[in-house]
Amino acid sequence: MLEPALGWTVLSRDALRRAEAKLRNDEQGVRDEVGFLALHQGYANRFFPGTSVLQTRLRYILFVPWLYEEARNRNLSETPERAISRMEISLAGRLKRTGQDGVIGGRSYPGPTSQPASMVYWTALGTWGILRPTMSGTIPGRAVVNRMLVKRTMVPQLVDDDGEPTEEGLELFSSIPRPPKEWTDKSASLTFDIQPDEAAFLRRHLSAVTRPGTPDKTSLLSSLVERALPVEEIQSPWDRTVMAIADTDDRAALRRAGRASALAAIGRAIYSALVEELRERDGNETPSHHRKQILKTIPQYITPAKNLDISSVEQDIPGIPPQFTTLLRETQLWLNKGGHNYLDLLEVYQKAEIRRKGTRSRLPSTPAAKKRRAEWGIEDNTLAEPLSYRWYNVRRILSDLRSAS
Repeated sequence: MLEPALGWTVLSRDALRRAEAKLRNDEQGVRDEVGFLALHQGYANRFFPGTSVLQTRLRYILFVPWLYEEARNRNLSETPERAISRMEISLAGRLKRTGQDGVIGGRSYPGPTSQPASMVYWTALGTWGILRPTMSGTIPGRAVVNRMLVKRTMVPQLVDDDGEPTEEGLELFSSIPRPPKEWTDKSASLTFDIQPDEAAFLRRHLSAVTRPGTPDKTSLLSSLVERALPVEEIQSPWDRTVMAIADTDDRAALRRAGRASALAAIGRAIYSALVEELRERDGNETPSHHRKQILKTIPQYITPAKNLDISSVEQDIPGIPPQFTTLLRETQLWLNKGGHNYLDLLEVYQKAEIRRKGTRSRLPSTPAAKKRRAEWGIEDNTLAEPLSYRWYNVRRILSDLRSAS
């Protein structure tokens, strides 16, 4: 159940899946018309450091190091990039044979995917303390590690858990568990089932993940791992069960995140309704999906949206663009006045979109924008949903870990 104090109704599972797909597109840079992605990323990074909407199954956080260790121990006849890509394609095929969901590259197999697991999980490897930092304390990128594999000498770039240079500088990762015996049998299938030694390793690392910017405080992700909370049926991170294990600061931030999610749902609905209205005024035959949807979205989310303290959001998310918080305030002011005619916000949303997208904007009264509006009906314009802050991905991570108990 969603936190009742926010004034929400429970979303259907279909709505949750749509929201997840929409945010996945957003985080890849496909869609963020006026800036709501800043809220999504800001709160998601605070509560669940290292996560991404592209992540699927937790065992990938071990698959990727195993791939690199295998490449490191081989006499490669090709570049590390090509070797890792080929190995990831093979991994996708072996996982796909088991019929489990969440296979990265499963749809494109036997071809490569544009977003392989090594890319999707690289930040998590560093954030969760599995990929060793350099002597300067930074996490080496994939390109740096690939160059290391070519040189086969990394002295003294990498350090161990105590900050000391690793022996001969050859250890890329913390003492990860050994891969299962079937790992080296390329004809054998692989699963996402986490083994006991792997689970112990992952719990140890995930439990040590701190809140960004405050290394003396554990993250909400860490608290969830330590409590082994059953989350399969929990529909949002501001559910009472999650709030109960959060510390005082995170509990307050979760309330604000829930209200910001509601305001984002309304804001996205406003944007889509504006485009739809202008497209029709341009003389294009246009359905009224979004204009009908906004009549449902506003009553559903208006109470938590009006209760959002935007000044506190600016403290929660340092660096959030002031132009975007201006849009939030203008939208909230419009709601406080009754939220009747969304066209009252046209100029506000026009300015916000132009700042983000320039000539790719749809709302201005320019020939280029008119053309973009005409093309809009061809695209997949899903209905506006609240932000989830990667909760569905986190829920799967926690579920995978609990299943190993």
